[in-house]
Amino acid sequence: MSDLQLNMTLRAYDHLTPLFLGDVPTPGIKLNLDHRAPLTSAFPEGLAAAEVSFNRYVLAAAKGDDSIIGLPAFILRGFRHRNYIVRRDSPLETLADLRGRKVGTNSWSDTGTMWARAAMRDAGVEVSEVHWVIGDLDEATPLKPPTALDVDPPKGTHFLRSGEALMGKLREGGIDAVTTAFMPEPVFQPNGEFRRLVRNYRDVEREFHHRTGVYPGFHIVAVRREFAEAHPEAVMTLYHALRKSWDIWWSKAKKFAEGSPWAMEEIETMVRDFSGDTPPFGTETAAHRRMLAMICHEQFAQGLISRAARPEDLFSGFENLGARIAA
Repeated sequence: MSDLQLNMTLRAYDHLTPLFLGDVPTPGIKLNLDHRAPLTSAFPEGLAAAEVSFNRYVLAAAKGDDSIIGLPAFILRGFRHRNYIVRRDSPLETLADLRGRKVGTNSWSDTGTMWARAAMRDAGVEVSEVHWVIGDLDEATPLKPPTALDVDPPKGTHFLRSGEALMGKLREGGIDAVTTAFMPEPVFQPNGEFRRLVRNYRDVEREFHHRTGVYPGFHIVAVRREFAEAHPEAVMTLYHALRKSWDIWWSKAKKFAEGSPWAMEEIETMVRDFSGDTPPFGTETAAHRRMLAMICHEQFAQGLISRAARPEDLFSGFENLGARIAA
């Protein structure tokens, strides 16, 4: 009997390299991976599984949309205190300094920008205390196209006109700061015209994690419900393959940490301070449960949703599939 064809879109992260190389067995399924396709929440015909925005997935769950089943595979994570940009000569130095300022973003509904606002709120600045500006980041990074799961920004948000860009407005002094997913190249230049708002972001993020116990998740893997209901074993095979890929990568990372001068120190930091988040799978650890609780709370507190999702419901579909197989 031939293997079941499972078409999936997934970015080629380092920890998924073993999966892309075929070093992870997927018994019973032929995994067809596309690493070039953009992130999607629409699941076009023929696509069984995909990397999806965690924020949009939770928003859908809060609205009762169960068309896809999320896997507790947090394949992209990070802190967002570092993701605010100001001019190099800006007097602003902390997230608390954003109160009353004009702040630009090129996406309101992305998980990363949601966590960036969560970091700002944690510093004492509410979403309503900022004047928001939305538009293209620069010529290379246009405003992200809307999806069915996007939510509206606050009333009074200013939208840039065609031909205008956030970095240009920041350069001119028309806005005070920008938050976005990926830093534009000038931020990495030692004497570039822009810098990160939070210069000591590692210390600030370490304190946030120590105090809250939350390591934010950005993207998860989800499966079309019709596919999952018809092939629950395939979904579990995919989940275990993702975990096995991470395990192989993690083992190699600890042996060959020559990717950067201090990669070994980063690994030891993960082992020491992020044990509850390593590996980034499942909902069994207190660390992951805290993160799920915070994303649900933040969506409500930021006005993205009128009724927050229940953390324990986010992966109930996946858990039900596992129970079906075990029965």
